[in-house]
Amino acid sequence: MKTESSKPPTHDSDNHIVTGRSVSHRILFWGLLSTLLCVALFSLKPTLLQPLDFINYDLLLRNFPNNHASSRLVIIDLDEKSLIRYGQWPWPRYRVAELLDKIAAMKPVIIGLDMFFPEPDRTSAKLLLKDIGKAYQLKLAIDRLPGELNDNDRILAETLSRGPFVLGNVFQFDRLKKSSEQCVLHRVKVSYMQNTGERKENTGLPESTGVLCNLTILSEKAGASGFFNFSPDHDGMLRRLPMLIQYNGEVYPSLALATVLKLKEIDTLLVKKDSDILQSLNYRETSLPVDQHGQMLIKFRGPKSSYEYISAADIMDRSVSSERLKGRVVFVGTSAVGLKELLNTPFGPIFPGVEVHATVVDNLLTGDLISAPSWSNALVLLLILVLGISMSLLIGFRSTISGLIVMFLFIGGLWLATQQAFFRLGLFVGSAFPIAAVICNYMFLTVLKYRLEEKKMLSGMRELLLTQDITIESMANLAEYRDQETGGHIKRTRMYVRLLAEHIKQHDKYKHFLSNENIDMLYKSAPLHDIGKVAIPDNILLKPGRLTEEEAEVMKTHSTIGHDVIESSIRKLGKNSFLTIAAEMAYSHQEKWDGSGYPQGLKGDSIPISGRLMALADVYDALISKRVYKPSSAHAMAVDIIKKGRGTNFDPDMVDAFLEIHEQFRSIAREFADSVEERKALEGDTPTEVSTRDT
Repeated sequence: MKTESSKPPTHDSDNHIVTGRSVSHRILFWGLLSTLLCVALFSLKPTLLQPLDFINYDLLLRNFPNNHASSRLVIIDLDEKSLIRYGQWPWPRYRVAELLDKIAAMKPVIIGLDMFFPEPDRTSAKLLLKDIGKAYQLKLAIDRLPGELNDNDRILAETLSRGPFVLGNVFQFDRLKKSSEQCVLHRVKVSYMQNTGERKENTGLPESTGVLCNLTILSEKAGASGFFNFSPDHDGMLRRLPMLIQYNGEVYPSLALATVLKLKEIDTLLVKKDSDILQSLNYRETSLPVDQHGQMLIKFRGPKSSYEYISAADIMDRSVSSERLKGRVVFVGTSAVGLKELLNTPFGPIFPGVEVHATVVDNLLTGDLISAPSWSNALVLLLILVLGISMSLLIGFRSTISGLIVMFLFIGGLWLATQQAFFRLGLFVGSAFPIAAVICNYMFLTVLKYRLEEKKMLSGMRELLLTQDITIESMANLAEYRDQETGGHIKRTRMYVRLLAEHIKQHDKYKHFLSNENIDMLYKSAPLHDIGKVAIPDNILLKPGRLTEEEAEVMKTHSTIGHDVIESSIRKLGKNSFLTIAAEMAYSHQEKWDGSGYPQGLKGDSIPISGRLMALADVYDALISKRVYKPSSAHAMAVDIIKKGRGTNFDPDMVDAFLEIHEQFRSIAREFADSVEERKALEGDTPTEVSTRDT
């Protein structure tokens, strides 16, 4: 006996059922993988989201509580008022000397100059008279001028020698530029210490290729100097300042650091390093945290003019009380817009450079410093790892809502912790990367869970459809086991039905019903059309001869019995069950177009389309098949009988469609024939006897 399938179809690797446990485990796996990817990405490029950390830093700095400027610092400003009264900058050196003399006379403890003098003063009387005489070919008595008035640079040098002045200079990092000739710079002694206690000479400091310095006579008299190079971040914002620069094997301090070192009479620094990465600069009780390039974060006190500003014109006019400078740290610089000494800081784009140096000195003297600790990267990695694992477990084994709550709690907690560390301890830990990592992880895992749940649902639907097929097949096999000569009947009739339905579905009368979905359901339901035969006694079902009238009536009950059996299942599954078409087909496939069929005697279009399709397919297969009561008939004879039944037994449209494709029916019958005898009969037109039981 042949059966369509002895085993239910197995799932392939792409259609396996996704269980709830496998969804959770997959989410956990991918969550851990994405977490490790974030950890690796941060390890390779920790500055990837640095612009967001910059924004966070600026926000925290602008909202820093009790961030007051020290009253110990004052700025002597070469402002617009001074330039209008005493002329454009640069002033003659004798006038600069006059200003500095008057400042020094007011007894400040230290005076930092945010300016430098790299070239001789062309306004010196000796040089000026010489140039005039040369230009006009005159002989001027230069020797009659007092010696102290001949050279403005010497006048300034004498002033610098009498006060606690710190000059400025500028280091260059462009190899095409040349340094000033015979520079006299004031280095600082530096020793280096590893965290293991081992001292090394590899500084790790930025190395300059050249320098613009003051005239030698000025540098020698001042006795101290520092660079005023700035180092804006990639967004053009100034947040940090280099403290040390290496040049020709020596190390030199910034103007601010040089000012503090001169004030405290310190000439040696201890630089601590961890694995060749700079950590801090140390002198006496102060430990100054720096980044790997020796830069310190500037704790700006506020917008422009956080410190007391005094116009240089007022100093020159002696309209300022000496008490305003006595014992204070003074910086001389400019806030005049025309001199282009303005910088972009977290507090605005017009911040005077001289106030930057004053702010750094304020930070150093008060010990009010900000550091990005070396362990911050390790903390970020730990946060990414812990939150990634937690998020994976929550979304995988709980719900996306719980993951969302934890994500917001983490972001809020990290934000508050960062602020508290920043406010109370002077620490700044970049939180952009862990926040971005947890948000991306949540979004990725949420989408993944949705897709897996969707796949799980589709797998359930596939399983349901598979169950339908197996149910239909199992029920159909009940009838098949009763008649061992009809094994191929089930397979052939379902293929006839689909072939005929596909061919006729464009007909206006049938296209409303013969959708692709319904044709597929007809194909699946066709095997159940004779399910009612399971209740027909063997002596009738398997009788080799003609049935008596009483036996024929019993045989007719198979359509009603089949309908009732399937309907009992439909009542349990619901009216929309996949068995609805099967019940309709089992009940109506013996109806005839002229109303002479059974069990209801339906006529014409009142016969369901499924029944009309099955009627023609069933008769054709009965004719070409061998039965206990007859041999198989030739294909041509079967076609002729069906043609004669047009309008009586069969729907005329169905017959017309069949006649157009009957050769395809023959091909199906030949391919799935139950015996060699049937296959041979299909090849020719061997005359056979036709039983009324077939029609």
